[in-house]
Amino acid sequence: MLGGIHFFIGSALSLSLTKNIYFAFLIGFLSHHLADRLPHLDLNVLDEHRYKSIKNWDLKVWLIVTIEMIFFILLVFYFLNKLDFSLQKIAIFGGLGAIFPDIFTLVIKSFFSKLKIFNFYFNFHKNFHFKLKNKNYFLPILIELILIVLGIILFLGANTNY
Repeated sequence: MLGGIHFFIGSALSLSLTKNIYFAFLIGFLSHHLADRLPHLDLNVLDEHRYKSIKNWDLKVWLIVTIEMIFFILLVFYFLNKLDFSLQKIAIFGGLGAIFPDIFTLVIKSFFSKLKIFNFYFNFHKNFHFKLKNKNYFLPILIELILIVLGIILFLGANTNY
């Protein structure tokens, strides 16, 4: 999954599961890996090896990643607009925790590739990640739509959980 939907899922789950910003970050972090295990679409529909480093991203990839992120951040802020500041912090920390694994991986692998201390985590993240084996996009799209609907339901119920 791309970062925006991870942010959205992490924010929604955090609002539903905790009142603590540190647990919100952890929930987002864990939700990232669980969501990555599900069939989904991301840069895996493109030439996977070419886009391993952010240095190799072309305009097409930057547009896909940026537009998707902006869409989901706007969606999160639409729901957060009606919540008090303490709940907004929880949602933001949950979202940040959810995008942290990909940002961390991209930054370290792209700019500090000689730093091998995190290879155990990179291997875990890569092996835990869903592999799109064929070009049948129906199930990945369906699962992402279900996750979006569940996230919206969690956001709508945020006022009643506290």
